[in-house]
Amino acid sequence: MTRTQFIALNIVGSLCGLLIVCDLALGLLNGRLNQSVAAKQNQFGQAQQVQATAQNLVRRIAQAGQADPVLRDLLPKHDIHYGTNSPVRSSP
Repeated sequence: MTRTQFIALNIVGSLCGLLIVCDLALGLLNGRLNQSVAAKQNQFGQAQQVQATAQNLVRRIAQAGQADPVLRDLLPKHDIHYGTNSPVRSSP
């Protein structure tokens, strides 16, 4: 083996080692990002459940407000307008 071949093999081996280290680092980063995405998806799922619960509460308050003037004034006081299908919060 000549000196040139030895240097070339060392350079190629070093590049392979560097690529292995980069692969490991990217694998760790990918795992962390996947955990972050899963956490965000969980938050969105919880928010959708809370939104459905809030819509049901607004609907019930609107129905009860037909007989009770205090409840009737509660939704507009908090700038929540209840339509025929779903509650709509007007923008400030």
